[in-house]
Formats: sequence, C-alpha cells, structure tokens
Amino acid sequence: MDKGVSRNLPASDSSKQIQAMPRVNFSIITGFLLAFLLSQVIMALPVTSDAASLPGLSAARDGTLLRNGVPYRGVGVNYTDAFLRPLRHPEDQSYRDDFSKLGANHIPFARITACAFSASDYQLYLQDKEKYFKLLDGVVQAAEESNVGLIADLFWVSYAVPDLVGEPRSQWGNPKSKTRQFMRTYTREVVSRYVNSPAIWGWEFGNEYSHSVDLPDAWRGLPPINPRLGNNRSRGPDDTLSTEMFTTALSDFARTVREIDDHRILITGNAMPRFSAYHMETGSRGADSPEQWATALLRQNPGPFNPVCIHTSPVSPMPRFAKRYNDVIHTCAGAARSASKSLYIEEFVTCPPKTECSVATRAQNVNEVLAAIQANNVSLASVWVYGREMLHDPSSLSFDDDTAPVLQMIGDFNRKLSR
Repeated sequence: MDKGVSRNLPASDSSKQIQAMPRVNFSIITGFLLAFLLSQVIMALPVTSDAASLPGLSAARDGTLLRNGVPYRGVGVNYTDAFLRPLRHPEDQSYRDDFSKLGANHIPFARITACAFSASDYQLYLQDKEKYFKLLDGVVQAAEESNVGLIADLFWVSYAVPDLVGEPRSQWGNPKSKTRQFMRTYTREVVSRYVNSPAIWGWEFGNEYSHSVDLPDAWRGLPPINPRLGNNRSRGPDDTLSTEMFTTALSDFARTVREIDDHRILITGNAMPRFSAYHMETGSRGADSPEQWATALLRQNPGPFNPVCIHTSPVSPMPRFAKRYNDVIHTCAGAARSASKSLYIEEFVTCPPKTECSVATRAQNVNEVLAAIQANNVSLASVWVYGREMLHDPSSLSFDDDTAPVLQMIGDFNRKLSR
C-alpha cells in the first residue's frame, strides 16, 4: 500500500494508504465488557451436522474454522484488482482467467474488494446500482466457476464512504450518521445478493483501519484531499478516529451482516496493532509488554470477529519482545486461542515494501511464513498481492511471469494441508 510514515507503526506491507488518528478517553475494561456482551449476542456456531451444509467458512464455539463441517486451514491470495478493474473498465473480464489459474493451482481463496476504492468510484453505484452489481456479479460468478472462495471486503478505504456522503471520518463512530446509514444499506445489499453463493467464504469490514486509531499526532496522517477522487475539500480534527469509534462501527457491521447471514466468518481487516497501542488508547506512552500488546490485538478484533486478523511478514518491523517472525505469530496465535478464536495472517508480502527482489528472496520469505503457519497451527493466510495491474506494486505475483514459482509454493503447501 502507499503509506505515510507514522510513529510506532508496524510497517504496512502492501501498497495501501495509511491514515492516523486520536487517543480515546474510556477504559479498556469497559471496551472489553462491551465486546464480551456483543459476542454473547452474536454467537459462533457449535460443531453440528448442520455445519456440513453451510457455504463458506464458519466458526465453531471453540474458535475452530470450519468448511463443510470440518476444520479448515489454507493459504490464499489478496486480489484487489478483481472488482476494481471492471468497475473502472467494464469491458475488462480478465478476472475470469485469473480465478481459473488460482483454482487450477490449488490456491483456494482470494480476498477481494467488494466495494469502490474512492468516493469517485461509487458514482456508478449511485447512478445505476443494477449495473454496478452486475459487474460484481461477474466477479463472484467467475470465482464460483473456478471453485475459488472469496473474502469480501465491503469498506476498504476508511475515508471513502465519509467522503461520499460529505461527512468527516469520525462519523464512523456515530450510529445516526450518514456514514453509518450508508454502511448498513450497502452491507444489506451485498450480503443479501450473495448470501447463497458458495464462493463467499467470509465478510470483511475494511482494510487496516487499526493503523488510524488513537494517534497522539493524528494530524500528520489525515486523509488526502484530491478532488479527482471525490475527497472532502478540507480535513481537520474531525477526520481522526479512535478505537471506540472504530469498534462501535464494527459492532454495527456485525449486527447488520447477522440479520442476513448467521454463520459466515466476520473479519475486521486489521493490520497488527501499533507497538504502543495499549498505551496509546489509555493516553499514555511507552512500548507495550507482550501481554498489553495481546490485549490491544483482541481489542481491535472484538466480539464475533473470528479469526483474529493481522498483516505482517518476515520483512516487517517487529515488537521489541520478538526476535524472529515466528515469535510474533506465536504471540498472536496465543492471544487468539485465549479468546477462543483462530488466527488469519491476512497479508504477508514476499519482498520489502517498494522494493524489487529476486525469486530466491521471495521464496525464502514465503518459506518463513509457511513454517510459522505450521508451527503455530494458523488457520488462514493470504499473500499480498495477486495480479495487481491498476497500480504498480513490486509485490505483485502472477502465473505469467518469473514470480509463478512463489504461487506454486503456496499451492504445494495447500495440497499438503489437505492430505
């Protein structure tokens, strides 16, 4: 992702925008109580014979991810261009060939943006909603035909919907705002349309909103101002976010999905917490201990959101208490298990951000991730990024160039998992 530089930020591995935000003024204990109460209202599924007939991925009461009624583990890809390409170029159906290659090479699922990227990308939705959804239909149907599952992200960029409805980004925390009203409407439309599709494995809220919460110098990372993208004409303190604002929006999203789909997994789309996330939420400073950092991780993946979502790679910065990549995954997996949840390494890159590297280096990094997945019994992971053409990204992988062996490594790993 295209990243701004912020303090205490575990580097975002992909090429996506990162924003910054304010500190909160309520207790973490209160936050956890709210998350617990929500988790009791929106329960995970027990392991029953009915689970075998449910499409997609579901979560058992002990946090185990299930597919077709049995525990599931797998490694997929991030494929952000799948819908963005046809949304901007309706004649482009290259996703059909891309999904076919994934299916043929034992890549079982892809995380996609099932939404617009910027406010300007929503114009077709506003002007001709049926045409907009026909384009998304094509993506979902192509995945079905290739037997590729989809993790559908509905609100990828944190400021896109607020810009679209003419509100500051902080309105994610206001249940009566136009932002939240749009969120509920769009969620109902998408989930209702695809609830019976076998391609849909799970529903995701957004991408890396956790990078934008509780920052003491939030003004440094406010959303951009670009009229071409439909951004608001000014930015200020009301464009900052807190953990409280974000988690109330997550709760609303979960309730809205559960009105229609009572079993598929819910994912926050978060990166790892900042290395001082616990302190920052309480308005203090200092590096988090392993226990504090794990607390922040669960706080950012509350209630019914299972698996716990992280974005990290062997080339990413690590917290002070970790010496190796496996140490980070071990800590995250342990925190997830303590909450009866699974872990999803949702983004891992094969090269350092904005850096070209050899296939051998890519393979080395992927091997380290796969080893950590095995050592810690991680349920899901997905590499960043497959077939990215809308924006140059050195991390992009394809079956049609010299990065194909990296994808084939992942396919081979999945074959071993399925034995």
